[in-house]
Amino acid sequence: MKKICFLSCHSLEGHIIDDTLAISELEKDGDYKVTSIPWDDEANWKDFDLVVTRTTWDYHKRPAEFVAKLKHISSQVRLLNSVEVVEWNFHKGYLKELEAKGVKIVPTEMFKLPGKITVPASWDYKKFIVKPAISANAYKTIIVKLEDLNSEAVTTQLHAGDWMLQPFMEEITQGEVSLHFFNKKFSHGILKVPKPGDFRVQEEHGGLISPFVPDAQLLVDATSLVEKVPFDLLFARVDVVNWRGTYVLMEIELIEPALYFRTSSQSVKNFKAALDKIFTNP
Repeated sequence: MKKICFLSCHSLEGHIIDDTLAISELEKDGDYKVTSIPWDDEANWKDFDLVVTRTTWDYHKRPAEFVAKLKHISSQVRLLNSVEVVEWNFHKGYLKELEAKGVKIVPTEMFKLPGKITVPASWDYKKFIVKPAISANAYKTIIVKLEDLNSEAVTTQLHAGDWMLQPFMEEITQGEVSLHFFNKKFSHGILKVPKPGDFRVQEEHGGLISPFVPDAQLLVDATSLVEKVPFDLLFARVDVVNWRGTYVLMEIELIEPALYFRTSSQSVKNFKAALDKIFTNP
């Protein structure tokens, strides 16, 4: 029996969690024993055969502490996804790196505060999304009109540090697609549609979730994107939106994505198969 730790956080109030479905599948035949521990607790990490980042959904509020703790854990036991993956993925600047490799992304401009928010001269958008470069679950994400970008009403809401500017896409009201991969192999897809009058697709904000089957081209593109990530991956979630007739990348979630196991009966089996392969071919 392999002992696995799912890293979590102290408070999951208000969140919808599917990990119990994965744990039931993993423990069903006695192949694995899964223990959930908040990431900022202490434990004898050497007791585990593998530690997996799962519902660590407060990490973005203490990113330096989070990374330091993951480095401590990974010095004693294998961690997936690895610290190197986390460091690459937790700052949204990776989007510009992927864009340079030919990936179609939502137009993105990075900026730092304090300072002035500058819109590229080639952009003709009138409404924008402003959010921290290190964020999760729509944390501090706001919609701002062009004329208000540098107004006191906006800037007083923003903390010092790295931020990102993107055009607001009306198409988000039609939904965001999430495609899930285990060991870089496609498992299942979902469509997340915001509630009327909102732009946030997360269930915690009233978003509606349903299964989604990608067409052949989208699946090829998403698979190609996952393969471009220069690290081994136990899990990956590719979030895209159909903008002006083309799917563009919102983000690729490699740290602690919700995996929506309840939307596909095969998903937990795919997740277990990925773990089986890791232990068979370490």
